[in-house]
Amino acid sequence: MSMITYFSPAPSINDLPTTFLSPFNNTPHPLAVLASKQLQEKLTSQSTWQHNFDEQGSGKMFGVLIVRDTQERIGYLSAFSGMLAKQWELPAFVPPIFNQDILDTFLPNGEAQLKIYTQQINQLENDPQYQKLKTQLKELNQQKELALSNLKKSHKLKKTHRQQQRDITNTSSNQKKEILISKLSFESQEDKKEKKSVIKNWQNRISNIIDDMHEFKMRITSLKNSRANLSKNLHQKIFSSYALNNMFGEQKKITDFFDNTQPPGGTGDCAAPKLLQYAHLHDLTPLAMAEFWWGASPTNEIRHHGHFYPSCRGKCHPILPFMLEGLNVETWVSPGSNYSDPHAPEIIYEDDFLLVVNKPTGLLSVPGKETEDSVYSRLKNRYPNATGPLLVHRLDLDTSGLLLIAKTSKIHKNLQQQFIQRKIEKRYVAILSKSLPNDISSTGTIELPLRVDFDDRPRQMVCFSHGKAAKTCWELSNNEQNATRIHLYPVTGRTHQLRVHMAHRNGLNSPIKGDRLYGTESDRLYLHAERLCFIHPVTGKKSEVKSIAPF
Repeated sequence: MSMITYFSPAPSINDLPTTFLSPFNNTPHPLAVLASKQLQEKLTSQSTWQHNFDEQGSGKMFGVLIVRDTQERIGYLSAFSGMLAKQWELPAFVPPIFNQDILDTFLPNGEAQLKIYTQQINQLENDPQYQKLKTQLKELNQQKELALSNLKKSHKLKKTHRQQQRDITNTSSNQKKEILISKLSFESQEDKKEKKSVIKNWQNRISNIIDDMHEFKMRITSLKNSRANLSKNLHQKIFSSYALNNMFGEQKKITDFFDNTQPPGGTGDCAAPKLLQYAHLHDLTPLAMAEFWWGASPTNEIRHHGHFYPSCRGKCHPILPFMLEGLNVETWVSPGSNYSDPHAPEIIYEDDFLLVVNKPTGLLSVPGKETEDSVYSRLKNRYPNATGPLLVHRLDLDTSGLLLIAKTSKIHKNLQQQFIQRKIEKRYVAILSKSLPNDISSTGTIELPLRVDFDDRPRQMVCFSHGKAAKTCWELSNNEQNATRIHLYPVTGRTHQLRVHMAHRNGLNSPIKGDRLYGTESDRLYLHAERLCFIHPVTGKKSEVKSIAPF
């Protein structure tokens, strides 16, 4: 069965791309958009397999690859990331990259052994004797804290009483005074001895329980280490079965692209490498590619139904350049590397101690890994005598607006302390990519903890287990038919906080217009830091600076 879906009518020569657009650019070629729409229609109408895309956690990333076959016909391949409908392979979708025959030689036995390890660990952790010891240890620690607390109160009362007696000795004869002071000193030493004795007694009782638990813990730790080592070895063997190809017929293993580190789980299972691998193995010439999300948004990440997304940086960025060798691929320009206006940033306010500048969108706040040009480097050139880190805070590359700059280390420390103590007031204005429900309140608060998406930096994700607390207050300004103007007041200052809180399904579920990471790319990100209030470190007066949004 052919995996290619041919266009009818066939596209003209003018409709074909002249270069292969970078997979890390989320604005796909129009022909790839057309193929995506056709695949989406098939997903809606097909009945060959069953999958509820609307169920929470069941959305899926799909991809299409425009190809030219050996007869010069133009069509497209389709793929899904990972598994779909609990299957690695489905009709009309390209197969996975891994060699199932190789996996079958070790994976079933390895998974069975992992299951045995897990069962043994659970059995030990739930052993009645072990559970009893854990309960006893908890109770002993609680009793110890209570006993020491009561002893501390008792000693405190005795100490107060001794101090009162010392005060009385000031009116006594020298002989009586010496006798009383000696007695009081002896009582104080006895209290210290009692405290040491009580602590030692409790430590002995607790140590006995810990000793009895030691054998259980050692066995559990040993089993967990064995399970971890087996899991690591299995992953290494699994990735060794992924042989990647390019247009030159060259072949490499996935592990070749990760220097002495374990590739992230799922590397090679995304739609993009699947599509390119199939094309290389079947003499098809790749012309353009697109990846889109279909179905309910995931719990943690930000993915919206029908939106296009670039290939992930954690799993795909290391391997796709090799798989694209032999193609005329556009040069991917790192965001922020080509900001052209030499006069930016504009100074909004300045005195002898600090200044406030208006950062334009597209200019980094501080130098990045690939780009030196930034607000910091430009101000460093303008103010060569300034001391300290200069920037008191930062704005995202795509965000414009007010940045507070200190000319000395002392001023920087003062202003930074105001940020830490949340004394500085910030207001942003944003335009959301859709109108909000009519029954929504005019104000609200969003609290969703954030952390970096390790597989797709610099994107952030919501994580209640390991994320840092993030809080945003918002206020509606104007709710239009297809957009919403809104004021945002960040209480915390996490990376991409406002963007994620707007786009996430548990936030306002509406990406900021032009958000290339969490929404749909446009001429710019419609987010601007328009107001900044702080206490001037020298005058002590409240200072307010404003910058009208350019949209």
